[in-house]
Amino acid sequence: MSKTVATLFEYVSYRYEPASETDSFSATENVLYLTEETLQELECLNRTKYFLDIGRKTLKPLNYIGVVRVGDLTIQILPKLFKNDRYEAHKSVIAGNVLKMLSYTESLPITEIDTADLDTEEFEFFEVFVWLFAKNLAEPIKSNQVREYVRRSEELHFVRERIDTRRYTNPAKLHIVPCIFHEFSRDNTLNRTLKYTCHLMSRMVRSSENFRLLKYINNVLEPVSLTPVTLTEVDRIRFTRLNQRFEPFIRVCRIFLAHSTLTLRASHAETFSLLLPMERLFEEFVAQVLLDDPVYFFGKQVEVQPQEPIGHLAENATTGRKAFRLIPDITIRDGAATAIIDTKYKLLNFDDPRFEVKQPDMYQMYAYVTKLHASGAMLLYPETEAVEYGTFLFAYTDKDGSMRTIPLYICSVHLSENLNTDEGWAAFRRSLAEAMRVIVGAGSREEEVTRPAVPGVTG
Repeated sequence: MSKTVATLFEYVSYRYEPASETDSFSATENVLYLTEETLQELECLNRTKYFLDIGRKTLKPLNYIGVVRVGDLTIQILPKLFKNDRYEAHKSVIAGNVLKMLSYTESLPITEIDTADLDTEEFEFFEVFVWLFAKNLAEPIKSNQVREYVRRSEELHFVRERIDTRRYTNPAKLHIVPCIFHEFSRDNTLNRTLKYTCHLMSRMVRSSENFRLLKYINNVLEPVSLTPVTLTEVDRIRFTRLNQRFEPFIRVCRIFLAHSTLTLRASHAETFSLLLPMERLFEEFVAQVLLDDPVYFFGKQVEVQPQEPIGHLAENATTGRKAFRLIPDITIRDGAATAIIDTKYKLLNFDDPRFEVKQPDMYQMYAYVTKLHASGAMLLYPETEAVEYGTFLFAYTDKDGSMRTIPLYICSVHLSENLNTDEGWAAFRRSLAEAMRVIVGAGSREEEVTRPAVPGVTG
């Protein structure tokens, strides 16, 4: 089957022209040739998840990354982690970095990614995503399938555990006993989630190796029912020491079920999408990296708390009911001192006096600082080059009537390093540590982390 893979980058405009029969993409000219049917399908997907800015002659991916497949056209959207046009030449590094970030945020079963395997013209992000999932699941599902006690309700010719007296009312069927019992079975929610996800993935993949792996997993799970699984059911799965090794794979299933859309026509899928919000991925990635080693990043042992509710902004004057919850991305506690970090997946202009920081973001940080009486705050952005930090100063009256001046640091962290090499990962950690040491005022450690001076900027 013929196919077209178009690799697009977020916030880059691409020209498109009408095509009469088949879709295609010219990488040299950065032009998409799309049929009217494909455009209609893209607009339909856009109504459920706004991921493309579609104009009369151009389309521009927004802040989602992933893959969209319409017929034989695959559009994969990657983040723009390099300045100017260098992102085109570093497609494999960018794709590997996205997978590395996913491995932290959702505990994907990825231990090592060889970016050389990604550096091909035929590379598809979705195929690599599925391959990492299926390759790592095939062995444990063969040797250690999860069995659980499952509650059953069936009509039997003998008594098993408890008789369901509510259904034992037909005199003509006294020889049939409705029973409620528990069975130690493989047909449980965890296995059904794995099987259902593998079944959906097998409909989408084009790689013969992926199809073979997914088919093998489904064959091993043959006694398990193939039924749709909801996110609510997935969230109810409880992990113990007996099934804990499957937790990363269930997380992959949740990603797939939560962020993908599928439109079936007849016996095959006409449209499919797996789109992840990049700002959420950036936020969760940074938070998890900080949680893993706070002493390195802050120079001391501090408490790192992602997504911690800190109260409400207001209350209803009539009912007294609290309104507008305040939930910073990351809260840092160092003894009695508290600092707030909010990640923003935007590119800044450091030549601008305000760095092009959005006004609502400033209001949001002011609310956090005054609510917690924080000692410092930070807006953390992704960057691709070394930049000077900047600082704004918040002034407000404290509870005791004294005037307080609190710094709001504007910092960045480099995502253009190759996170799948030792050197690139170490460089990224140093970049993040430089930013974090600012907010806690920590001294140096054995592995010295230097940072530029912080110039003051009053707003």
